[in-house]
Amino acid sequence: MVIGTKLDVEADAPADQLLNDIVVREIMTQGVLVLDITSTALEAAQTMKEENIGSLIVSKNGKPVGIITERDIVHKVMAKDVKPSTMLAEEIMSSPIITIKSSTDVIKASEMMLKSRIRRLAVTDDEKIIGIITDRDILTVAPGLNTILENLIEMNREQDIPATTEFGRGVCQRCESYVESLSPVNGLMLCEDCKEDEGYYD
Repeated sequence: MVIGTKLDVEADAPADQLLNDIVVREIMTQGVLVLDITSTALEAAQTMKEENIGSLIVSKNGKPVGIITERDIVHKVMAKDVKPSTMLAEEIMSSPIITIKSSTDVIKASEMMLKSRIRRLAVTDDEKIIGIITDRDILTVAPGLNTILENLIEMNREQDIPATTEFGRGVCQRCESYVESLSPVNGLMLCEDCKEDEGYYD
């Protein structure tokens, strides 16, 4: 991963100014793995495990039509006690794919994630998917983005979703995702997803 030299030269600049100088292609995971729409959830899970990745692009007739994440498999297959080999990728994928141009800056990418309430975006160049960027990618290169993300969450909060007052916003100590609500579990501050897996900790 190569970050532009402006980060070194302007080390004292405000975080949002520095992040405006970083574009998506500089921090994305290059390349994507593609699975045919007729593949099963089991094949998707096995591919993710073998390649040590958290998502796959689903294609139909050679064109991308959706995305499958680890969360899709947990929530749409395992939690419903469905046999993975009997469920097709088409049934668990998220569609349409939300994409972002590789030349877009990180601030706009984080804002798009918040508005769409997702944790990853497919990165495109000339309308071709060339990589994936996640909320972790953004926080890894810019841990100081927490305040900016908090402000964006507040701006984009849906009117019908009540504010969480019991626990504050922050980064989950297990998955490192920035979320609106954290809960203390066995001494760790965890997001809702990680609470479901409270028997395991890194």
